[in-house]
Amino acid sequence: MKFRAALFALLFSIAAAHAQTLPDWGIGPFSRPASGNPVITPNPQSKFDDPILHAPVQWEALHTFNPAAIVRDRKVYVLYRAEDNSGTMQIGMHTSRLGLAESVDGIHFTRRAAPVFYPAEDDQKAREWQGGVEDPRIVELEDGTYVLTYTQWNRQTYSVGIASSPDLEHWTKHGPAFLTAAGGKYAKLMYKSAGIVTRLDATKGRLIAAKINGKYWMYWGEGFIHIATSDDAIHWTPVEDAKGDAIELLKPRAGHFDSTFPETGPPPILTNKGIVVLYNGKNATSGGDPELGPSAYAAGEALFAANDPKHLIAQLDQPVLKPELPYEKTGQYAAGTTFAEGLVFFHGKWFLYYGCADSLVAVAMAPGPQPPANVARGFYLRPEDRVVVYGDSITEQNYYNQFVQLYTVTRFPHMRVHFYDAGVGGDRVTGGWAGPIDQRLARDVFVEKPTVITIMLGMNDGGYQATTPQIDSTFKAGYQHILDSIKQHAPAARLTLIGPSPFDDVTAQPTFAGGYNSVMQHFAEEDRALAQQDGATFADFNPLVVAALEKAQSLDPRVAKLLLPDRVHPEPTAHWVMAEALLKAWNAPAIVTSVTIDAKAARITGSENTAIDQLKREGDTITWTQLDNGLPLPFDKANALTNVLLEISDIQKTLNQQPLIVNGLAPGQYALRIDDRDIGKFSADELAAGINLADYNTPMRSQAQVASWDVRDLVDAHYVHSRMRIQNAGTGAEDGGADRLQAFEDSLEDKIYAEAAPVPHHFELKPVTAAAPATSGR
Repeated sequence: MKFRAALFALLFSIAAAHAQTLPDWGIGPFSRPASGNPVITPNPQSKFDDPILHAPVQWEALHTFNPAAIVRDRKVYVLYRAEDNSGTMQIGMHTSRLGLAESVDGIHFTRRAAPVFYPAEDDQKAREWQGGVEDPRIVELEDGTYVLTYTQWNRQTYSVGIASSPDLEHWTKHGPAFLTAAGGKYAKLMYKSAGIVTRLDATKGRLIAAKINGKYWMYWGEGFIHIATSDDAIHWTPVEDAKGDAIELLKPRAGHFDSTFPETGPPPILTNKGIVVLYNGKNATSGGDPELGPSAYAAGEALFAANDPKHLIAQLDQPVLKPELPYEKTGQYAAGTTFAEGLVFFHGKWFLYYGCADSLVAVAMAPGPQPPANVARGFYLRPEDRVVVYGDSITEQNYYNQFVQLYTVTRFPHMRVHFYDAGVGGDRVTGGWAGPIDQRLARDVFVEKPTVITIMLGMNDGGYQATTPQIDSTFKAGYQHILDSIKQHAPAARLTLIGPSPFDDVTAQPTFAGGYNSVMQHFAEEDRALAQQDGATFADFNPLVVAALEKAQSLDPRVAKLLLPDRVHPEPTAHWVMAEALLKAWNAPAIVTSVTIDAKAARITGSENTAIDQLKREGDTITWTQLDNGLPLPFDKANALTNVLLEISDIQKTLNQQPLIVNGLAPGQYALRIDDRDIGKFSADELAAGINLADYNTPMRSQAQVASWDVRDLVDAHYVHSRMRIQNAGTGAEDGGADRLQAFEDSLEDKIYAEAAPVPHHFELKPVTAAAPATSGR
């Protein structure tokens, strides 16, 4: 029987994969796994002491269906609706509670013995008893809070309830979503099915609630799909038309799978194509989709504009998932359902969790968005990218971009990337002394044929005063003009919008209430909203630099003042913190190399980003040769400013990890030598716990240091080159010949990548005699 079920699933998955060709914005095609479905089924053995009945109930005895899903701690968590065996045998007449299950592979789940969300003796009892809590959808906010939308059903009326949790197990109920909207206008409305718009966060690798134009957005309703907005994801207001009615975005379509009505599915996803809304459609008893049974539910997709979530761009005519297998077509809902409510990005794929005939939970999967084709472990940049770093005088300082370039060169020496600084002091979103914005973009950005553009503006746009509506509107309009111009002249370029670095209100008193840095933080939120609207990456320099200032202030206020000596322009130490923020947003890996050795067995038990050869053990001495694919950042603790950086930031932890772990050594001290250099002396326990080679003066760090000097020279050369363009000074190109400065820049770049190229290193680890002192070469 199991073989037949697996065969049927495989055949149906193959058929589904060829059922329709999706447009480039669609998610899919979905296919069911060959085994494992249904993933959650009823369990009459589960009992729960109900807080209202004060008696044990078989809370998931009859049906388990309609699931929400979220990724947490590298697992998929599913909140599923479970019906007990109370009430009459009729849909909606049992009590529903929400169970919680977790999975490391997205298919095989372990469940909690008791529900985690249920009707109780609380202020929502009148709305939830005896029908219960039904049909959840869930999102994660930026701060890690989980927000749940669900149906409150007391067997007389229903509404969308909102709840929040820090951990998926302890919940705070906030009541109906629209209770206070429009002066209570919607307080008695009967409505259900609500999904908050999300986005795929590149750094977190999972879906996070998205803000568009500064607000959260939620698609809601059955019969007609509507939309609402919120400032906090808790209290919601429906968007209305000119007559004051909630606008209708999706409606029934005759002859289609949604011919009776559409109903909101899982939380929609903001992509670079728009907002993909996956929804459930109910087929009409007559005049519907002839390939579906009467009243069957299937899942479809629609696309809405990223910058206007009300505007429908496209809608699929065919469902992406429909009842096909026996357990999807028979059960409590005899007409059959594939009722989609949970969608997560997990292990590089989309996992869609759906209810089967109001009885079971199943999963289907689809290919995820393709990562950059650069073998760089998810790093944002790609081979031969041309990165233009645009901004004002803080960018013109040529430090944070230099440090990002150094990281890219040393961590990915096989992947050549070209960087061009385009910072000019005093610039605003409208331009500055070097020309109005359109001239600046044409001369300093588009001429480089960029594939990546970063933008950091705002320090001058605020006027060093409290913001005003005029300042705010000028900034937003000017920034939007820049983005529109890039779309026109460099449409293939990938954008990273950067929240401006801080004005120092930490070591000196603010000059007005709230301080000028609050204006920078406000501009950062505007940048974030624009990034979400345009499908761009967002990086925020402000929080990390402020945190570093505060840490320095607590250690030594005199040192803290040196980080932004004029309160505006960061010194190189603070620029390293800014570079860290940008690299984090670009999913930069922390690992340089990682090696684990079993000394007793003389074998490698783990390695990353390196090739190891000629591992030998002679007595208690171990030797091997190592060819690394990357170099560490050259942080030298003998440099006082480097020590300040490492003390006020976590950059070594997040970007510069080179662990060497050696297990199975006899107790005692061991000396590590690389090539002809003594690195340090370590105990067997220290080596078993692991040492970070990036902390030490290794040949690899020296190699990176040499490359860093030439990266600095290259950045300086391009600065001169760009200033000659601004001043219309001759470089040879304007006379029809070769650009001599560009040729010089190219030669420096060749030199840098030659210096960063991997070379083999010989490692030796040997016991230290008892008389030898324990020292290290940090």
